[in-house]
This record gives sequence, structure tokens and C-alpha cells, in this order.
Amino acid sequence: MSMEIMHIGVPTKTPQKNEVYSEGLKLFISGPDNNPMKFEYLRFEADTPMHPDVVNNIHIAYKVDKLADYTDKYEVLEGPMEAAEELTIVFVKIDGAVCELMEFHN
Repeated sequence: MSMEIMHIGVPTKTPQKNEVYSEGLKLFISGPDNNPMKFEYLRFEADTPMHPDVVNNIHIAYKVDKLADYTDKYEVLEGPMEAAEELTIVFVKIDGAVCELMEFHN
């Protein structure tokens, strides 16, 4: 099981440059490619359906080979969900830390 750090997710209440809105999640995202430190800023609306641990905590995102290797071992907070045509993500808690696991498929 290999893991590669992809970004750090940072909840914010401040609008960011280049935000993209996710209507289903009621969330504005400023992707890590817009930040030299690979911070992904997340601005949640008050009625977001996302788990409170994801909304209120910084998370670390990892690229993994297979989500199922982790979802069976750790508490799943959100997902799995299709973030893009080639990407499935899940938020889990590992040793008390919120982590986003990202599985890319062709």
C-alpha cells in the first residue's frame, strides 16, 4: 500500500481566488494548483452535507492505489464519491487525523 501526499486541505471562511463551486456539496474549492504550498482552500456553506470533521479540520490528501485497502481499516467520514471522471475520493480518520484518499483511474 503506497501513499503519496497530494495537498493539504484548509477550511476557510474567506473567499479565495479561482474558487470553483460544488453545488451538491455546497462548497467552494480553490485547488492546490493555485497555491505554491499545495493548500486546497475549502469554503463550506452553512448547510453543507459534508461531515463536521471534514468541514472543521485541516486534512491531508494522499494518492493511493486502491481505496478499499483503507476504507476497511479506518473510519469513513465521507464517500467514496466521484470527484472527477478519473478520480474517486473518500475522507477517513487515521489516528485522529482527517485524511482524503484519492484513487485515480484511467
